[in-house]
Amino acid sequence: MALYSKSNLALLALFTRLVPRWLVPPFAALAGLFSYLLAGRQRRGQRDNLRVVTGRRQVELLLLSSMYKFCRNWCDLVLMSRLRGERLQALIGRRSNPEPLEAALAAGSGAILISPHLGTWELGGLGLADLGYRVNVLTYREPDEQVNEQRRQIREERGIGVIYVDRDDTSPLAIIEAVNALRRNEIVCLIGDRDGSSNTVTVPFFGRPTALPAGAAHLALATGAPVIPVFVVLEDDGRYATLMEEAIFFSARHGHNREVVQQGMTRLAAVFEHYIRQYPDQWYNFFRFWTTHAKE
Repeated sequence: MALYSKSNLALLALFTRLVPRWLVPPFAALAGLFSYLLAGRQRRGQRDNLRVVTGRRQVELLLLSSMYKFCRNWCDLVLMSRLRGERLQALIGRRSNPEPLEAALAAGSGAILISPHLGTWELGGLGLADLGYRVNVLTYREPDEQVNEQRRQIREERGIGVIYVDRDDTSPLAIIEAVNALRRNEIVCLIGDRDGSSNTVTVPFFGRPTALPAGAAHLALATGAPVIPVFVVLEDDGRYATLMEEAIFFSARHGHNREVVQQGMTRLAAVFEHYIRQYPDQWYNFFRFWTTHAKE
């Protein structure tokens, strides 16, 4: 399932140039079936996750659907990296009210947009930048440096800033860059459902204590910017819904910041849980997300 390599991305780019988007689903279904048959570790991990999310033992159809949609997601991701204007916006169908974002920018605080690994989250940043918003992406580096350079170039061509976070420390320079972007009344986007940093908080998530990254909460405390959960999910008509929830505010209180972070992150986890339950086959974590699992 490892797609972050220059050769794989080049093949996908060629495929999306040769095959019209309306013909992608059958190819994605075939690729998803091969992934299901050949990627045993990823299959078992995602099966475990789906059992937790749905509360059901029999999740094989959802698992197949997840692998199909993951393959389709990658084709669209490569395609949308080339699109602009009306062609890019045409990929988006249903759109929720952007009032939480507009209110944050009108207040001059900047905005922190956060999503789980649900659907095609990259489209959100590309779509906002295409509409003229100043967007910055807080992200980890990939092992393949050529892939990092390719992604950086694509983003910067759209006016999207890239802020790299170190997986092994608190990344003080990245924090400073993100704080400065928010103080310029810009948008900072990040993914918030995987424990990949040293700064986490444990909250209930699908009934289990789960360590989630708390970087967004601490950025909010430092700047006053709200944290706004956003979701970009594939719908039945083949287009994507861009969904935005109410802002979560982390107001600094002397001596009580830990409590503020705990409460806000618990609320954020509940919002994530709500959307993942609605779209379980688009939550792309092909590994055992929790440490305690039922046997296959």
